Amino acid sequence: MEIEDQGAPTKTEISLKDRIRIVSLKSQGLTGAEVGDIVGHSKSACNSIFKRWNDIGSVEDLTRSGRPKKLNEEETEMVIESTKANPEMTLEEIIEDSQVDISKTTGWRTLISNNFCCRTAAEKWELDDVHRGNRLAWAKDKIKHSDAYWENIIFTDESIISHNPNKQMLWLHKDEEVPPIQRDHWQDSVMIWGAIGFEGKFILEVLEGTMDSGVYLDILKRRLLRNFPTLHPDRAQSKGVDPLIYQHDGATSHTALAVKAYFDQRDIQVLDWPAKSPDINLIEPVWARLKKGLKRSYNSRKELIEDIMESKKSITSHFIKSLYSSMKRRLQAIIDANGGPTKY
Repeated sequence: MEIEDQGAPTKTEISLKDRIRIVSLKSQGLTGAEVGDIVGHSKSACNSIFKRWNDIGSVEDLTRSGRPKKLNEEETEMVIESTKANPEMTLEEIIEDSQVDISKTTGWRTLISNNFCCRTAAEKWELDDVHRGNRLAWAKDKIKHSDAYWENIIFTDESIISHNPNKQMLWLHKDEEVPPIQRDHWQDSVMIWGAIGFEGKFILEVLEGTMDSGVYLDILKRRLLRNFPTLHPDRAQSKGVDPLIYQHDGATSHTALAVKAYFDQRDIQVLDWPAKSPDINLIEPVWARLKKGLKRSYNSRKELIEDIMESKKSITSHFIKSLYSSMKRRLQAIIDANGGPTKY
């Protein structure tokens, strides 16, 4: 199953939730382009929403007669008390619990102005000194390449999906630490494999079991050149373009001799890749958006797979193409972090 490039994207409405998130991220000092990569909207849209917030204190498009209503001291305290008592509540629930008649935008502004923000615990993967050194050296070498080079890379990866992975959001004062959230349920899961290209193509394979070299080789033989024919130098030459370059990490299923022989026999160039580097694999944001659209739980494997396929519709050609413009920033972030984990 693949998603072909459907041409110019249509303008989509930005939800209030995303608008609020844009204001929060911009307030933390991120650029419009960086925020756009995270939320999946254009740089100009993110900057425009943040400007509206600064100008009138609102992120809504509706015409307003002036600045939104300001709460009196008692109403403000009621909102803050509700937030402190139940920081896990959504903004709508906080407003309802406080019994103050305000819009979500006014509620958000009230909390932000009183030093509250909606946060989740940051997740960082473990990196030892060797991994950090390898990542740093790789980034310093690869950042020399032009944007055109990265547009020739086919990014691939596997992922395990069981449900929507979004963490519990908590409204906390800026000086409070984020407490962990425990989950005691278990759900079935499926493994998926995918690949993306700069022109917006996205192919997705749902595996029946786990990934090994045999399964991986079967996927490559069935799907790779059929969907990305110019990975083969002869096909690229016939079309007058540079050959595409294939990316995968160093998982054992990817480095097996039979898999290496597959690429060697077809003269397909494989990009060298540093270990423990999900922050520079452009398919990771694709998995994040795919999972964001899933339900919290399922009654069967079939139901989960159906929902994965439905959520796949959110992965547009425009979104995929926009990810490629972030590659230089990702490499620079690794250099700035001295090889350590980055915000990506």
